[in-house]
Amino acid sequence: MKKITTIIVLLSLFTLNHYAQLDTSQVIYSWKLDACNVNMLPFPIDTNLAGFQIDNPVLRNHISVSTLGNLSTPAISNIFSDRNITRDYTIINAFTPYMKTIDNTIYMNTRKPFSRLTYIDGGSTDNKEETLDVFHSRNVNRFLNVGLHFTTQGARGEYNLQRTKNNSFRIFSSYTGSRYSSHTSFNLNRISADENGGVIHDSVITDTTYRFSKEIPTLFGGTDQTYQHDPDVYRDIRNISFFTIQEASFRKLFSSSDTTKKTGGIKIFYPKLAYILSLDRTKVLYVDKNPEVALNAGLYPGIYINNDQTVDSLFYWKLQNTARLQFQGRKNNHYFIDVGYDLINYSMFVTSDTTNEPYCFFYRSFNLPSASRQALLHNTHLSSGFSRIFANALKINLYGRYYISGYQSGDFRLTGDVELLVNQKKNAISIKAGASNELLKPGFLYGRFLSNSFIWNQDLKQTGIFNWSADIVLSSNKFGLQADYYLLRNLIYFDTAAFPRQYQRTLSVLSIVALKDFRVWKWHSINKLAFQQVSEPDVLSLPAFALQSSNYLEHEFHFKSTGGRLLTMIGFDLLYNTSYYANAYMPSLAVFYQQKEKQLGNYPYLDVFLNIRLKRVRFFLKYEHLNSGWLEKNFFTVLHYPKNQGYMKFGFSWTFYD
Repeated sequence: MKKITTIIVLLSLFTLNHYAQLDTSQVIYSWKLDACNVNMLPFPIDTNLAGFQIDNPVLRNHISVSTLGNLSTPAISNIFSDRNITRDYTIINAFTPYMKTIDNTIYMNTRKPFSRLTYIDGGSTDNKEETLDVFHSRNVNRFLNVGLHFTTQGARGEYNLQRTKNNSFRIFSSYTGSRYSSHTSFNLNRISADENGGVIHDSVITDTTYRFSKEIPTLFGGTDQTYQHDPDVYRDIRNISFFTIQEASFRKLFSSSDTTKKTGGIKIFYPKLAYILSLDRTKVLYVDKNPEVALNAGLYPGIYINNDQTVDSLFYWKLQNTARLQFQGRKNNHYFIDVGYDLINYSMFVTSDTTNEPYCFFYRSFNLPSASRQALLHNTHLSSGFSRIFANALKINLYGRYYISGYQSGDFRLTGDVELLVNQKKNAISIKAGASNELLKPGFLYGRFLSNSFIWNQDLKQTGIFNWSADIVLSSNKFGLQADYYLLRNLIYFDTAAFPRQYQRTLSVLSIVALKDFRVWKWHSINKLAFQQVSEPDVLSLPAFALQSSNYLEHEFHFKSTGGRLLTMIGFDLLYNTSYYANAYMPSLAVFYQQKEKQLGNYPYLDVFLNIRLKRVRFFLKYEHLNSGWLEKNFFTVLHYPKNQGYMKFGFSWTFYD
């Protein structure tokens, strides 16, 4: 009821003419910054009806995923090329698909204010999922744009003690003048999530029938009722991130002085000075009121500090400063050199059973048996990049970074790619080939970690990552193919006991992803297929084959009396991957780790849906996991964590222009 009231209030605030039929491709231009924060890459705002029914961001962005079930629970892509294996471990990695971060910020320039209101609801009173999303962006003048994005997601969970609450907020702005430009993003994330440890045994799902899914016993206990909620194990995450890049261009220094030529004509590349600042700050609290339950179940390796309860907390922040000299030409041609300085801090607290004070204060240093390590780290690095387009057909990109001093001293990253663009009248072809070579020291917490249930202290070698990639896109045939081959040495993985280990030999991964959109009359079939092969599945376990297929019949109804048009789509979505030893999940670390207990997969997930668009309003009605009672009830993507069973869900999105 509170969400409905909020929606009514928000609608009353939008004094907009929502009946205007505007061409959004001309009204709005939106983009993301590339990985180097140099180029503005077009990233259209999604107002399509196709795919609107896929409301879970993890399923929307990945072909196959491992997830604990409902919204805002930990999730990881099963496609290796989607994973960021060089990212620092900060306990929140599995939650980032639901968070607003610096990397997923979209910037805009609008001739008219743009607003979007989305509401999604599903399930019954006991297992309700609900999402409210508000987005607004407007230009202050030709160059300056400001916007905000707020999302609140809540899920009570299909099973006992699976409740999550996720609130995220973003303010963003951009200024795109000829002499000065800037991009700024400020993000807030707050996630509260129960941990139920999974069902006590898979047979309670596969071989037993319960009247209510909330009655199915889970490893961790607590009270989970509609109006009374007190879990024994839970996690609280608070994250703040800030990013800004300020750029000053000196076009006139290299402009033509010949008055017979066009004013401001640029002869050569002109210089730009840029300053980049980013801050990522996270607090994580993990509480287990009775850690002996997990210890007796063999989940925890031990209880080291407090036998009565676990209260672990991590405070992490990373501050990055970069100064850049760039020479900019037309059509994103550029080359640059920059120098950066990073500060990284880790603070961990573990509450003792004899005092209310922290047992261990992990700030500048901490002590373990025969070890003393610094936890305030720094890095100094030098980077350079080059991008050039020849004859509007051949594009070359090169980038390199070398760490001069600090924690990652001696690390480096080299990447490069060549792209051929062939533009025909009705057929655009893109062929791209690239390679990268990286030697990077693993994140600090992979080597030094202290909590009530896990302690490790190990020296790790640099991880070597070599990658070849190839991409082919045929726009007229609506076909794309991406192939990646990796050679990995000293790869970090979590073993069957959930400890981080290094595989000190070379491991290879082949990943091929194909996309094809078929259309016959009014029938559409959008298919994404992935094939993967791993040389050492005991270290890295992935499904050999995964499929995501969306199929629907499309028809537009015309109403002659009113001139109205109603676009409808009715169809089904199918998810499938072959069986493999899918990951298990460790609640206290919030990581997915290797297991050899049971193979999962070889189970299709079928959703049916109806999508409708009337003017600027999109609506969907779908039934998720329609086949949950048809086959063997082996619907697990993570060991002991069943997927949600079948239930109804609906949602709408209202877009405004004024």
